[in-house]
Amino acid sequence: MKKYILAILLFLAFAPSNAMHITGGEIIYQFESAGGGSKRFFITLRLFRDDTGGGAALPNTVIMGVYNNNTGELLSFETVDRSSMQQVAVNAFPGCMTNPPSLIYSVGYYSFAISLPNNSLGYTIAYQTCCRIDNISNVPNRTGATYTSVIPGAAVVGVNGDSSPSFSEGISVVCYNRPFRLDFSAIDPDRDSLSYSLCDAYDGGGANTHNQPANYPTPAGPPYASVNYINGYSGSQPMGFDASIDPNTGIISGIAPDAGKYVVSVCVNSFDRVTGRFKGTHRKDFIINVSPCDYAGAQLQPSYLSCDGFTFDFSNLNTSPLNNTFLWDFGDGNTSNSPNPTHTYAVAGDYTIKLLINGGNSCSDSSSAPLKVYPGFFPGFTDNTPTCKGVPIQFTDITTATYGVVNTWRWDFGLQTAFDDTSRLRNPTFTYATPGDYGVTYIVGSDKGCRDTLFKIISILDKAPYTISNDTLICNIDTLQLNFTTPNPGTVVWSPNYMISNVNSYSPLVSPDVTTTYYVSYADNFGCTAVDSVLVRVVDRVTVSAMNDTTICRTDSVNLNINSDGLQYSWSPAASLSDPGIQDPVAFPTAASTTYTVTASIGKCFTQEDIIVRTVPYPLANAGPDSTICFGNSIQLNASGGSIYSWTPRLFLTNSNIPNPVSQSPQQSIDYIVTVRDVLGCPKPVSDTMKLTVARIVADAGPADTNVVLG
Repeated sequence: MKKYILAILLFLAFAPSNAMHITGGEIIYQFESAGGGSKRFFITLRLFRDDTGGGAALPNTVIMGVYNNNTGELLSFETVDRSSMQQVAVNAFPGCMTNPPSLIYSVGYYSFAISLPNNSLGYTIAYQTCCRIDNISNVPNRTGATYTSVIPGAAVVGVNGDSSPSFSEGISVVCYNRPFRLDFSAIDPDRDSLSYSLCDAYDGGGANTHNQPANYPTPAGPPYASVNYINGYSGSQPMGFDASIDPNTGIISGIAPDAGKYVVSVCVNSFDRVTGRFKGTHRKDFIINVSPCDYAGAQLQPSYLSCDGFTFDFSNLNTSPLNNTFLWDFGDGNTSNSPNPTHTYAVAGDYTIKLLINGGNSCSDSSSAPLKVYPGFFPGFTDNTPTCKGVPIQFTDITTATYGVVNTWRWDFGLQTAFDDTSRLRNPTFTYATPGDYGVTYIVGSDKGCRDTLFKIISILDKAPYTISNDTLICNIDTLQLNFTTPNPGTVVWSPNYMISNVNSYSPLVSPDVTTTYYVSYADNFGCTAVDSVLVRVVDRVTVSAMNDTTICRTDSVNLNINSDGLQYSWSPAASLSDPGIQDPVAFPTAASTTYTVTASIGKCFTQEDIIVRTVPYPLANAGPDSTICFGNSIQLNASGGSIYSWTPRLFLTNSNIPNPVSQSPQQSIDYIVTVRDVLGCPKPVSDTMKLTVARIVADAGPADTNVVLG
């Protein structure tokens, strides 16, 4: 028991140290044979180690897990000894480098053979480490690593065998903020088609999902979590925005980030060389060392192309201060010694641009690149939108090229949830099933290498746009013009063909003698259609029912109301009306009697009616003169000006509803208000006030009696 405890303690002590010197890994599988319901594979784990930092060597033994992808269950743990180890080739350093890095890497190989029972989804081979080296620039400290490979099953390769691609092992120097080139190309023994991309590296924390400690020696099964990228980096941009991978070659290039170490994971997708079917994704995980070095060098773009002019601005992509002299050869007999020259070509054509820096000394370097000058490339296309859903849209290329031939077309019609909305035809058609706005992307190119991208928003309508006359009313002796208006040219057909001037006119004249519904069918030149109708109700007379004659108070207004099916109205006299052209105007008569005449019309038919409005003056209320009486006396009030009287307040009055009541012995002064109404036609009340003052007599007999004493 003590021996086992000691072994575990030793493993816990040294496993992190071993893992922290592993700088990359890849698992390769090779198909060997098939038979008896299984396939035999030769599996190789390649682990890379940075030999410049000292510390523990690569492990002598590793444990790899084999998992069944159908069930997710473990098939076996394979304990594998290291079979060999060798140093990795380092590509030659550039000349005249300052602060050159020390690049010494070794790779260890761990191989075993295994027979895997046939299944549909294949198997996953995995090896995990607890932790990468510290102070990596794009992932946190103590981040683990999982190296894995997926062997496809019968659902992908059928009864055939498959061998994985294998990445190159070479290493290149990378100086910070300088152009660089890293070879992550792979070779596929089955000669399948390969496509490369930068992808998320796997963390070693997959073991934790099985409640295992981070440094547990046996790897967990899939799925595996990605590492957490920091400082703005990601799996697709592990070295920043200025570095990318060529999907066809696997070459990572661009401008290097600041000095440091960067986790880079490359995924290569393989496609069957015969059928083109996707077979699987192979991975390589490696820590790239970006060194604080610098070197003189000439670095041009891979190629140069101008399709809109003859002038180029050139510069050396390597901006090192070690570049002292420049010699540019533009390929047309002209040269320049400027660091950043501008050159105009006289003739279109293919050229080779060359740059020599530090010519004549040991730090010289040169670079060349092909250059094409073919201006006069003008991309464009037309379409017959806006149009309606379900109608084929014709897209027409109108690109012109002064040089060469337009020979590549790539259309994307902008459906977000479909994969069949593209075309490589020059003049395709496409049909949208639903209305809306769609973004069409068009990429067009020529055999001279010119290429451009156009983008346009097109509108797909639910139905044809149009306006049509409202339902209406006419007299049986009238003629009416119907109107159908649309922005798109097309054809119309009206029906029925009854009392209509032209069934194919956008604005026909109709004169039905009975109520008729006219239907219109429209089709525009782009395929949109519409059907609508206009109801023409026909009458033989205009009906008018006017309000009764009325009497109002003079200076008041009155609403003149009629019920009518007329469409137009004209009142007279107009001077005392709010609007003589509406059905129910407001009248302001001032004469004793005014006759208002309304003419209600439907086309040529009309009917007239009169309304007499009489006016009566308001009553002239008079409460009588103000008066003063002695306290205890009575007084008769005398009002005039109306037929009906009402006095307030009613205090001390013998009758408050007659014009001449008596105020009997009022006890105080009172303001009597009389409200007068009339029965002549103006029933509105008018009031007046009479002020009654009650005077009280005050007696004064002089001083009071008193006694006088003489002497």
